Amino acid sequence: MKHEDIIATHLQTETKIDDLKNVFQALEVMNKKLIESEKSKSHFLALIRNEFHNPLIGMGSLLKHLYNSLKSKNDEDFELFHLVYMDMLKLNFQLLNIVAAAEVETAILEKNITLFDIKAMIKDINESLLFLLHSRGIKVKKSIECSATIHNDRDKIHTILSNLLANAYEYSPIGSEIDIEIFEDDKMLYISIRNVGTDIKDKKSIFDPFYQQRMGFTRIHQGLGLGLSVCKSYVDFLGGNIFITRDGDANVFIASLPLYTNDEQVLFGGELDSFMFD
Repeated sequence: MKHEDIIATHLQTETKIDDLKNVFQALEVMNKKLIESEKSKSHFLALIRNEFHNPLIGMGSLLKHLYNSLKSKNDEDFELFHLVYMDMLKLNFQLLNIVAAAEVETAILEKNITLFDIKAMIKDINESLLFLLHSRGIKVKKSIECSATIHNDRDKIHTILSNLLANAYEYSPIGSEIDIEIFEDDKMLYISIRNVGTDIKDKKSIFDPFYQQRMGFTRIHQGLGLGLSVCKSYVDFLGGNIFITRDGDANVFIASLPLYTNDEQVLFGGELDSFMFD
């Protein structure tokens, strides 16, 4: 091989090495920007929670107290206050789903394992969903056969149950009945929500973000189409499974979630993602 060819080959190799160095440097800069971007997203979501969610919790507690003290009067002022209170509950519910969906989208999730009372949680959820229940005459039948306290991620299970129940309340005919069953075995917690409703043909797409069976101006149901998507993401993140099946004239959502033992995780808890009801 001639000297000129060897030198030319060497120069080409050096050029390629320099190009690779430039590519790696560009990737390194891009990676740093992505890391900073994720930190900014996390910080922004924390600000959203603090600046919007915390005042809503305070306002919700005050409004609930006034609501309970005024409802016996049943006058025109109470009717106006009732509308304000229902809108407050609806706003809180939708805001929490927006933040949860953003956390899922940006992969800002962590497990906060605590001990909690699931029966008390369902009571809290039903009170926070009064904006769906108050004029529909829906009856709720509950069967809870599990430990008094559950060891899992309280906030995420609260969000899962809230959205499954909200979906059942929204899509159930007026005056119908909803069945809630919660039970456990040695390793799993099972949640079953059954409500009369139209058969859902596409049982996979219903868990997609923004999915609704009837879209656009012709849709007859409220909501952002985020609830079931958040449910699926949270269940997957916790290592469980969720699906929908048909039982006669009813749709049944079934979620299974792993249970933790008291010594499996260090206990640390987040703020409950709902109004705190006494």
